[in-house]
Amino acid sequence: MVRTYRIAAAAWVAIFALTTTAFAAPAKPKAHAVVGTLQKVEGRAITVQTPKGSETVLLVSGSWIHQGAETIQPASLPSYSGQRVKVRYVDHDGEKQAQTVTLASARPLKK
Repeated sequence: MVRTYRIAAAAWVAIFALTTTAFAAPAKPKAHAVVGTLQKVEGRAITVQTPKGSETVLLVSGSWIHQGAETIQPASLPSYSGQRVKVRYVDHDGEKQAQTVTLASARPLKK
């Protein structure tokens, strides 16, 4: 009788373990980075020129743009064209979505 209870308890533990892994949180998307020169900004799309070619990354509502401790507004980003930049992004549904855009410490170029 005790053996029957042990087998039943082991079965319930196994079922619980299998069902909780099915409902586990999905894995976080892996972050990537691109480093180069800010080539152009068109709407939400920013293009970075790298030694391997151009890469386009989209700005999303949660993107943080900064230069040192200073936060940069997306509307003023085109004035930084030609400066060094590092963009951290995640691939989401085939889109490269920027998490952070870090500009080099120099001031914006005047046009």
